[in-house]
Amino acid sequence: MSTETLAVDRIKKAFEDLEAQKSQITSCTLLWKNLDEHFSSLEKSLDERSNTLDSKIETLEAETKQTLESLDSRESSIPDRESSAATEIEEKKSSVVKELEDPEFKNPEDIPGLLRYYCRRMDHGGLWRFMISKRKDLSLIRREIPDALASSVDPCRLALDTVEDFLNRPAGTAGVGSGGERCWAVGMLLRALFDYEGRKGPEASESIRERAAVVAEAWKKKIGGKGEGEEEGEMGGAEAQIFLQLVVAFGLSSRFEGEFLRKLVIEHAVRKEMAKLAAGLGFGDKMADIIGELIKAEKELEAVHFAQESGLGEKFHPAPLFKSYLHRSRKDASAILKNGKHSAAATEESSNVELSAMRSIIKCVEYYKLEPKYNIDGLKKRLAQMEKTKADRKKAALASRSQTKRARAAGGMGTTYRPSKAVRTNVVPYPSFHRNPPGTHQMPPARSSYNYPIHGSGYDVQPAATYVGASHAWSPTAVSQQYYMQEDMGGPRNAEPYGGSSAINYGVYDYPASHTTGQPPYPH
Repeated sequence: MSTETLAVDRIKKAFEDLEAQKSQITSCTLLWKNLDEHFSSLEKSLDERSNTLDSKIETLEAETKQTLESLDSRESSIPDRESSAATEIEEKKSSVVKELEDPEFKNPEDIPGLLRYYCRRMDHGGLWRFMISKRKDLSLIRREIPDALASSVDPCRLALDTVEDFLNRPAGTAGVGSGGERCWAVGMLLRALFDYEGRKGPEASESIRERAAVVAEAWKKKIGGKGEGEEEGEMGGAEAQIFLQLVVAFGLSSRFEGEFLRKLVIEHAVRKEMAKLAAGLGFGDKMADIIGELIKAEKELEAVHFAQESGLGEKFHPAPLFKSYLHRSRKDASAILKNGKHSAAATEESSNVELSAMRSIIKCVEYYKLEPKYNIDGLKKRLAQMEKTKADRKKAALASRSQTKRARAAGGMGTTYRPSKAVRTNVVPYPSFHRNPPGTHQMPPARSSYNYPIHGSGYDVQPAATYVGASHAWSPTAVSQQYYMQEDMGGPRNAEPYGGSSAINYGVYDYPASHTTGQPPYPH
C-alpha cells in the first residue's frame, strides 16, 4: 500500500516538472519570436536607411554634377553676358540722351510711351506721379509697367528710389497723392521686379541689396510704430504688403526675424497677394502652421489660398474649408436678419453677406481649377436665384416709391395754383378778368398757362374786381393774355385753350377803383 502511494507521488511530481518545463519552453518560444521580429525590424530599417542614403548620395552627385556644369556654363558665358550687358546699357544710355536732347512734346494719351519715357530717364518721382494721374487706366498700366521698367538702365534702383521717395514723402504733402494711391503705384513697381508666373526678375547688385535692406529696416520701424489712432486696416495692410513685396523682390527674408514676417502675413492674410508673398518668403515647414492658425481664426478662404500657393492642397483639402466658410457666412447672415428684425435694410445686408461668400468661393475654385475637388454648380444656381430675388426686391421698392410720389401728386390736384409772376403786382396780386363779348366767365381753380405776346388786340375789357376788394386804379402797359383751362378739374387731362382751339387775346385793360360783383376774385 505504501509502495503504491510513493509511485503516485512520483508520477504527480513528474507531471508538475513537465508543466514547469512546458511553461519555460513557451516563454522561451515567445521571447525568441519577439527577438526575431525585433531584429527583422532593425534589419529592415537599416536597409531602408541604407537605400535612402544611397539615393541621397546619387541625388547629391547628380546635383553636384549639374551645378558644376552650370558653373562652367556661366563662367564660359561671362564674356558674352558682359558684352551683351554693355551693349544694352549703351543702347539705353543713347536712348535717354536722345530723349533729353529732344524736347519733343509727349502725347499725354500715349501711356506706354510715357511709362518708358520716365523709366529710361530714371525719373522715379515723375513715374509714380504719372501712374497716379492715370489710375483710370489701371489695367493698361499693369500690363505695360514690367516692360517699361525693364527698359530702364537699372530697374532695381529705380524701384528702390521710388520706395525711398514713398517713405520720405508722407501723405498730404503738396504734389503727393493720398496714401492709398501711392501704395498701389509703389506696389506695382515692386511687383514688376519679380513674377508669380515663373519669369525671372532682374538681378540686383550687392550694393542695391544692402541699400534695400536699410530701406526695409526703416519701413519695419514705421509699421511697428503705427498706433491704434492711425490708419490701420486698409492702409496698414497696403503698407505691410508692399513691405513684404520689397523683402521678396530683393531676397531679404533672411535679414528679418521669422516671427515678425509670420505675424505680418497672418495679420493681413485677407489681402489678395499675401498668399503668393508668403510662398515667396520661404517659410518652409512653418507654412502648415500658418495655415492651421488661419483655420483656427475662422479664415478658411484665406487658408485655401495659402494651401494652394504653397503646394499643401492635399494636406488641407479645400472642400471642408469651403463648407465651413459658407456655413459660417450663412450663420452670420441669419444673425444679421434676426437682429435687424427682418427689416428691409437687414434683409439687404444679410443677402449681401451670403452673396459675397458664394462669389468668393466660386472665384477661388475657378482660379485654382478645383472643380474636381469641389462642385460649384449648386452654388452658381443658388447665386443666380439670390441675385434675381435681390433685383426683384429692388424693382418692387422703386415701384412702391414711385407710387407714393404719384399718390402725393394726385392728392394735391385739388389745390389752387398761383398764376404766372407776370400778372402779379404789389397792388393787384391776383386780378380777375371777364371779357365783353361774350358774357362773364368764371375761372375755376385750375392749372393755367399764360402767354404774353408783345402785340395787343381790339377787345374791350369791363371793369373787374381786385383780389382783395381794395380800391386801386392801375393802368399797365398793353399786355395780352392767352388762358388755358381744363374741362374737367376732377382729374388730370390735357388743357385746351379757353373758348376753343384758338387763343383769346386781350388788349389794353384798365382797372377802375369801383368794385364789380359780376366776377368773383381769383382764388388763392
